[in-house]
Amino acid sequence: MSYATVTDMTSRFGDVEMLRVCVADGLLPAEGEPMPTARIEQALWDASVLVDSYLRARYAVPVSPAPAELVRATCVLARYDLAHGGDREPSEQMRLARKEVLTWLADLGFGRVSLEGLVPVSAAAGARFADRPRAFTSRTDGGL
Repeated sequence: MSYATVTDMTSRFGDVEMLRVCVADGLLPAEGEPMPTARIEQALWDASVLVDSYLRARYAVPVSPAPAELVRATCVLARYDLAHGGDREPSEQMRLARKEVLTWLADLGFGRVSLEGLVPVSAAAGARFADRPRAFTSRTDGGL
């Protein structure tokens, strides 16, 4: 499940930029042809997988519905990935935005920040065991 869509990308970064980064080697589609979205969809999928890798330490993934913060983070990461290739290089703005998102995701994973409305998965919810011998045991005669 991808946390963002091609529509999210175009509304956030514009049709012109998405058209520029979705084609290989600058081969723009002819006038009237639809935007080839396969590269954008793949970048969004990859970004969502990366987001999940940070979130799974604290939340059940995939998160549904995705909060606006995750949609934004996914778009920023996908845009950075799309900016690589051919004669393209990510701008300094893209690098800084990616770094900011990765720091925020790490903070989410460690619990320094949280997502509004989502309940963290409790570490105590799983099975527990101890490898130490018991300090007190029950005896059949009622004593300790």
